[in-house]
Amino acid sequence: MAFHAANTHLPNTKYLQAKQKGYSIVELSIALAIISIILVTALVGVQRILRSNNVNEDLRNLNLLASKITVMLTNVQNTAGITQANLVNLRAFEGFRVAGNVVTNAFGGNITIAPNTVALGTVPANGGLMLYSTGIPPEVCSDYITGLSPISSHISASNAVAPAVAGAAYATVVKTNLAPITIATLAAGCTAAAGATITVAALIGSGS
Repeated sequence: MAFHAANTHLPNTKYLQAKQKGYSIVELSIALAIISIILVTALVGVQRILRSNNVNEDLRNLNLLASKITVMLTNVQNTAGITQANLVNLRAFEGFRVAGNVVTNAFGGNITIAPNTVALGTVPANGGLMLYSTGIPPEVCSDYITGLSPISSHISASNAVAPAVAGAAYATVVKTNLAPITIATLAAGCTAAAGATITVAALIGSGS
């Protein structure tokens, strides 16, 4: 009886083997796949939020810049001779990162300004200033351009960093004061090859 009583306390080896059994390769693969999907989804969401924040930051700063330039040009006959350095010295680029005469937008591209060298819509040559913003991702190009629309009468876009002639518009016109922005013009202006970015050119100043 003593032996029998002691024997009743022996561990169930089959139970222990089942309890100590780990996850199978299939189970681990499924778990890793689920984790990967969650991480990728979260990363895409974060990137979208960051891009949206960058657009909002740039548009806020560009609206402030346009207001300052409009005030500066109130009593100016034309914009010929106005330079980026002049505007930097006048602290026109508030909110942007400025190093010397180099102004950087929220996407790491450059903000440059030059007098418009040709007539654009109803604005004569040297009647305003062309603002170029480089490095705009195609994913936010339409938001960027529509956000600039209230402060600019002429907007064009290109894959090129700089126009053939300083102060000129690009061939792909997205908006003029005679032809408002449409889905077709937005699509044309915001199309870029894989990995390429967009440069947006907007006319600002007293004439726009």
